[in-house]
Amino acid sequence: MADNTTSKPEDRHQGGHAHGPGRYFVVWIALLSFTALTVWTGHMNLGGVNLPLALTIATIKATLVVLFFMHMTEAAGTNRIIFVVSLVFLIVMLLGVFGDLLTRAEMTLPSAAPSTEGPEIPTGWPER
Repeated sequence: MADNTTSKPEDRHQGGHAHGPGRYFVVWIALLSFTALTVWTGHMNLGGVNLPLALTIATIKATLVVLFFMHMTEAAGTNRIIFVVSLVFLIVMLLGVFGDLLTRAEMTLPSAAPSTEGPEIPTGWPER
């Protein structure tokens, strides 16, 4: 019988992928850069672009974490399919929410709330 166990840790990684610190450092720098970009763009008034831009940056950062720190690049096909399906589900949910907001009447939107300023309602108490 052949002994399949090896005493050297580097021999165990021969069949798999080697994970050097360089790629993690590059991904870490990219995550820091996207975080700085999020903070920088958060202080700008870009109008209707703010929310889609923030969601895009957050999606890129989450994808980098999943691909490299959670080793999805080396995962089996089933794990990749589950990841892609979850992204598609997220997009469908976001489109549903924003699609609902686009089809509502103006008065039902939170930004169309009635003003609290206006003529005072008389209370019946005499003013002094």
